[in-house]
Amino acid sequence: MSQVKRDLEEHEDLLMAIEALGIEEKALVHDEDTDEVSSAEDEQANKNFYARAFNEWAKGNIAGDAQDIFDAVTAAIED
Repeated sequence: MSQVKRDLEEHEDLLMAIEALGIEEKALVHDEDTDEVSSAEDEQANKNFYARAFNEWAKGNIAGDAQDIFDAVTAAIED
């Protein structure tokens, strides 16, 4: 497998893990009818989402660096 493909898979794994955390923290809402995920627009839930994502990263449960985590959470909330 090429390095580019590996990097892409790792990034997609990161995004999926972040999305799951966002849903658990109620910062993101999953619409089962459309299979779309959107922001709950809840400031406290967003704070909890950032904290949880960094906590999971610090425990080694999510790969990447701090900037990767910040960017992924921000993108998930803003989309």
